[in-house]
Amino acid sequence: MAKPGLIHICATGAAVLSATVTIAAKAPGKPISVVDDLGQRIVLAKPATRLVVIEPSNAEIALDLGLKKKIVGVDASAFQYAPKPWRGELHGLHSIGTSYPSVSQEAIVATRPDLVISGTGVAGLKGLARFHIPVLYLDPTSIQGVYHDVILVGKLTGRLKRAQAEVVKLKSEVHAIHQFVVARAKTHPSVFFDLGGLYSAGPRSFINGLIQLAGARNVVDSFSQKAYPKVTAEQVVRANPDIILVDPEGTTVAKERALAGFSAIRAVVHHRVYALPQPSYVDQPSPGLVLGLKEFVRFFHPHLHLPS
Repeated sequence: MAKPGLIHICATGAAVLSATVTIAAKAPGKPISVVDDLGQRIVLAKPATRLVVIEPSNAEIALDLGLKKKIVGVDASAFQYAPKPWRGELHGLHSIGTSYPSVSQEAIVATRPDLVISGTGVAGLKGLARFHIPVLYLDPTSIQGVYHDVILVGKLTGRLKRAQAEVVKLKSEVHAIHQFVVARAKTHPSVFFDLGGLYSAGPRSFINGLIQLAGARNVVDSFSQKAYPKVTAEQVVRANPDIILVDPEGTTVAKERALAGFSAIRAVVHHRVYALPQPSYVDQPSPGLVLGLKEFVRFFHPHLHLPS
């Protein structure tokens, strides 16, 4: 998931090709078939070996599966927003330029890919069908969705066993952190997370799942059903959260504290308004979720010392 502004909160309306896309090349063996997060079936005659990867979360998945040598193009958002250690691994890869508000089809076609991996909020990809270039759309809205998408990429690239091992590792680490918090946390604070402009993470978001696993309660759950709603200052004041977190790329602690009515909120009164040092760990649904979960735990339960 990329972060041009508010992690493309509103970028979900891109037109997509809801049809089966098949690589024309023939190869022995059974074709590889998957259904992506938009319900599009993708069939490859053989594992993809030339990948264009769009958005940092997808770059993280590809790199974790050892696919760097197969990546022939990466969009600018991945270079800009992929956190450590993945950002360093992107060094030397070819850039296809910006993907917002749309990608350059010409730049993608020039790399001769046999698979494009993208998020759902990227425009300009529909026309790749006439070049017989399939697009795998990933849009995980939960932690389980991240695991699912790692497997999808593994299947289409011939790295299924490695993908399965990666998912087992991620699940084990997440479970261990959650159990540690359950056993030792003394409180379960209420939290408001401002992504910028009072856009927040709602109950149907990946971020909400991380907040819950970290032993806290997202106050937005009580007044919105959207994944990334824009809330009002009055709603936050009424919810009176114990902790406020802000994405420093969307706003600042000083601006948050100065919002109308916020001076009376418990988080402000008790000086518990914090800027996340590495927001990419929590606002991108990717293998970085373990680091994001640890980051949340440190803010929600400062008395706890997570095992290394």
